[in-house]
Amino acid sequence: MLHKLRQISMLVSNLPETARVYKQALGMESTFEDKSSVYHLKSQTLPAGNGTFVGLIQPNTDTGAISQYLIKRGPCPYLITFETRCFDDLLYNLKALNVVITEEGRTDASKYAFLHPKSTNGAFIKVVEALDPTAEWVEDRSDVNANTVSPRTLQLRQVAVLVKDLDKATKHWQDTFGVVPTRRFQISFTDLEIAVLPLGDKNTFIELAQPTSGDSPSARFLNKYGEGIYLTIFEIQNSLELDLHLSGQNIRYTTSRQTDNYVNLGFNSIWIHPSAISGAFIQLSEVLDPVNPWPPAGDAWY
Repeated sequence: MLHKLRQISMLVSNLPETARVYKQALGMESTFEDKSSVYHLKSQTLPAGNGTFVGLIQPNTDTGAISQYLIKRGPCPYLITFETRCFDDLLYNLKALNVVITEEGRTDASKYAFLHPKSTNGAFIKVVEALDPTAEWVEDRSDVNANTVSPRTLQLRQVAVLVKDLDKATKHWQDTFGVVPTRRFQISFTDLEIAVLPLGDKNTFIELAQPTSGDSPSARFLNKYGEGIYLTIFEIQNSLELDLHLSGQNIRYTTSRQTDNYVNLGFNSIWIHPSAISGAFIQLSEVLDPVNPWPPAGDAWY
């Protein structure tokens, strides 16, 4: 029922500075700025490649739920936007399962609904169906053509949601959204057990991850913040080139060449520390497998 991972939106406290860092580090440039009087927000949309986007959101008032969440939580990943091609059926299923829908509506170009995090393992979710699926993505309200922007990422590939019980979470996402894990594995150096769930486009993915140790960074995150969005993964073309670029920036990061790990999983990766980019834990992965376009999802999904 979920067709494509379209956007990850970050809640930030300094929109211009965060936009500057994304441009400096990842070559992502804003193509749209908005000041919403309805939600009391200002935002920018940054194309990440292949019809995927990063949203930067800052409250423009000190009151309201979003502003209070920012004060309590600090800058962090906030909202995942999925495209669906069967909105009515999805909404019927969500209501049948008593998923909490905080808002649903329709515009001239789309139908949409927001899902409360308590129904989706701590992840605030927006589902959108374009009324004309052949048109440009309806959420890309660009002031300039997004195709003229050249980020250093190929696309947004995967978002990881940290959960307390992986068995229950995978069943819940399968029942709720119709997505099925194609690979489940443990990564010893991160103390995580992971399930990767391809979406309908077979090009974007959701990851559900459970800590396997009580004293790992992910376990401490889970204890402090509860379930929710943990890691955003972008595909890149050349990890060596991006590594060289980042080494000249004032950005805290590490690479799989330094830690000698992800290479045997089929890709080279770079991890940008949340402190360097407004609370977002970001992984940048170059696929090394000449056949499998996304090895984390297993060998049979494609």
